[in-house]
Amino acid sequence: MATQYDPQACCWSGPCRPSVLNPAANLGPVVLNVLERTPQKTAQVNVDTGYTMTCDELRRRSVRLAKFLIASEYRVGDVIVLIARNSDNVAPVVFGCFLAGITVNTLDPSFGLEEVEHLLRLTRPLAVIGDSDVLVLVGEAASRLGLCFNHTLFLLQEVHGRDITLHESWISVEALVQRKIENEDGFVPAYWGDSNQLIAAIVCSSGTTGLPKAVRISHAQLIAPYQRVSQLDQDDTLLCFSTLYWISGLQILMNGVLNGIRRIITTQPATPELAIQLCKRHHVTVMLVTPTMASDIVRTIAPTKRLESVKLFAIGGSTVPKRLRDEINRRVLVAGRGRSFVGYGTSETGNIAYELVPREDSVGFLLPGVRAKIVDEYGQPMGPNENGELLVRPVHPFLGYHGDESSSKAALENGTEGFVRTGDIARFDSDGFLYLIDRKREIFKYDGFQIAPTELEELIAELEGVRNVVVVGLPDPDRCYNDLATALIVRESNESASLSKALTEQAVIDHCARTADGRARPKQKWLRGGVIFVDQLPMTASGKVMRTAAKQLARQCKLQNSAQ
Repeated sequence: MATQYDPQACCWSGPCRPSVLNPAANLGPVVLNVLERTPQKTAQVNVDTGYTMTCDELRRRSVRLAKFLIASEYRVGDVIVLIARNSDNVAPVVFGCFLAGITVNTLDPSFGLEEVEHLLRLTRPLAVIGDSDVLVLVGEAASRLGLCFNHTLFLLQEVHGRDITLHESWISVEALVQRKIENEDGFVPAYWGDSNQLIAAIVCSSGTTGLPKAVRISHAQLIAPYQRVSQLDQDDTLLCFSTLYWISGLQILMNGVLNGIRRIITTQPATPELAIQLCKRHHVTVMLVTPTMASDIVRTIAPTKRLESVKLFAIGGSTVPKRLRDEINRRVLVAGRGRSFVGYGTSETGNIAYELVPREDSVGFLLPGVRAKIVDEYGQPMGPNENGELLVRPVHPFLGYHGDESSSKAALENGTEGFVRTGDIARFDSDGFLYLIDRKREIFKYDGFQIAPTELEELIAELEGVRNVVVVGLPDPDRCYNDLATALIVRESNESASLSKALTEQAVIDHCARTADGRARPKQKWLRGGVIFVDQLPMTASGKVMRTAAKQLARQCKLQNSAQ
């Protein structure tokens, strides 16, 4: 599995290992073929309701939804938004769309109005499938855009405890998938075209513009990587709290179904207590969590207890230091049975590297078929042990950003060889191990969510009394894997003293936490690092904020305040 280096091309390559499954086939036929092999095997277990869905039931529900969509005159390439928590019918919805050749645009139910509106503007969906509370939000965003759905909104589940008025026009997904249809066992899915170019899903990825980009994922990209690996067997149980908004949620769904492995699903918020409970109750063997959750599990589990069933404790979403990996191995898992595991990838390229052989803070070797190179700021290739931007050429081509042609072209290095810019500073050592050094972009993360500073800056600039503002991410002293959004603000001059006096730290924090009508904004975007008022911001000669210097200034101010 070692990464190979070509010194003439200055290019690293993963091993040659063709996919077991056929990436030339569309996802629908592949999924149905796998589900038909073991009809009575458990596909997923809903721990909220106790309902266990077999492979046969998952297949039938997927076919019923696909037949309804086709009969409703949806066509190949049409987009349907899915914005929902992990409930029983999420997988049938996704597979039903694949069978019908329809593209699924996955959003997270924690999104605020602005984010939903932005993504609807990019993807222009014909319909929305979601939980009752988020359907109301989507309807409001569509109204602001003047977007009229060609078809009715679909209700996945009613969210209890919310003041929601159910609409008579909403179609129940549960009713659709429970309705038996004629000759459903004889359903033969159509071939919808080249799987390298056929868009299966659109997922979100934050970019330097400050708002999420809509990343196109092909059918081939969701088929090829998910073949059986040595760590998995048919008695495994997968646990991942991610909704399908995250690429990790989509990956776990495909890993489970295409390898015949049951998944645990829940709509409950992810907590370390719940993760430990589910691992013990359902004998989870493979789990995927964020570094924050991994750290919380270490702190929560009793010193004498272990997650005895877990074989593979995968951590992803942001940088994972060796110290945390060692703590998981020592404090959480059973020695000789389980191990921590780190992977690295992007929404645009899919998985890039796996830490199959542990080494310091490396994210491991390149995966089969993946090629990569390191370039300097001028685009010139660099060799081993040299830091530069990481460019990756995935096995199947990156299809670009939906509704954003300029960003699509900018992401492709030279636009010809298929190498995609990751925006990460990295290096390979002389043995082919990949190390992530820093982010080239200014995006930072809290609890796995990407935070775009410009989005918060524009929000803060709405307040009277703000002359200049920059938002930076400062490390959380308790959880080094999180960055806390911190605002540096220059108040208006003395002529506007009354306005400046009203501009308090709490006023800015409250403005970022709630909308003008009192609704909570997404919690990951709150100013958890607080507000620092300064006389001036570090600027370039052209009048742009020097973000690195601003971050240093914020750190100095924090240190001075703590010393007082």
